[in-house]
Amino acid sequence: MPANQPLANDLLNQLETALSARFHKYSVSLDVATTSESSADWSGNSNSTVTYHRPFEEAQNVEYLLGCDMPLSELNLRRHPVIELRLTPNHFSVELVVSPEAWLDQQNLIGKLGIQRHREAFRSTLQRMDGDFRLGFWSGCELSDMHLTTRQLSRGNNLQEWMSTFCDGQDWLRVGVWYTPEAPQLDTSRILRELTDRIGALYRVYTFLTWTSNNDFLSFYGKQVHRPAYARVS
Repeated sequence: MPANQPLANDLLNQLETALSARFHKYSVSLDVATTSESSADWSGNSNSTVTYHRPFEEAQNVEYLLGCDMPLSELNLRRHPVIELRLTPNHFSVELVVSPEAWLDQQNLIGKLGIQRHREAFRSTLQRMDGDFRLGFWSGCELSDMHLTTRQLSRGNNLQEWMSTFCDGQDWLRVGVWYTPEAPQLDTSRILRELTDRIGALYRVYTFLTWTSNNDFLSFYGKQVHRPAYARVS
């Protein structure tokens, strides 16, 4: 991966074009943003990033529910779950990011995890992912130690205990994979298939947590608000 930002942006744009052509085949319903700045970074620093977000019509409905009835041209991606391809000097990352401003989706996740069968479904979804995905609650573009891998989360009560520390409206929710520049998966002969698989795995988590009229668990949120997402519910 090139360190020069114009070259990096050009490469990411090429990948975005190739990946978007595959989305319909794999039933991935996401739109691509026009911005090249990361939703994971509030510093305003420029990043080499491709960002996928919920379709515009769904985004408009959520903006209305959030009380932010603004033109879609002014869509604030931090109010929505996004999947990013992001290149920094240290890593190339593929990541699902749900910022604290996306509180509707964060509350939807907490409400959904208040139901045992959905907690089990969430655990099963993470278990089916490659073990090197990382789930954590930090902000910024770089990888933080504040995470566990999906391999670690599949052991014992790790997932329950880890999610019990999550605080909606304050914490970031992130699931992703970080590659070093020399990672063999980034070879030109492999990268497109690699990213297709990774985005497909993240999209399953995205559809689990993202609020829609058909995935609405906000009514369960109030029952969980005074206790962790993985509450003492049987």
